[in-house]
Amino acid sequence: MGKTSSLQPISPILQEMARQAESYPEMVFTTLWHMIDVEWLRVAYTLTRKDGASGVDKVTAAAYAVQLEDTLANLHQRLREGR
Repeated sequence: MGKTSSLQPISPILQEMARQAESYPEMVFTTLWHMIDVEWLRVAYTLTRKDGASGVDKVTAAAYAVQLEDTLANLHQRLREGR
């Protein structure tokens, strides 16, 4: 197994989610899409391994990066629409 990066907050949004989870342990997160923006997705993309297998959609990291901003905007829109 490859070494994983150390756990570190990737955005203020993630920090807020962690704060809420810690402050309200009885709270259940039923949806998180409203807390995720394109910048969050961009940072998450930069933190992922690029040498692994393609995803279930058969898209490789290299292909995903070709039009990264458009792809991330499209992903964000699909998250907001629940697709």
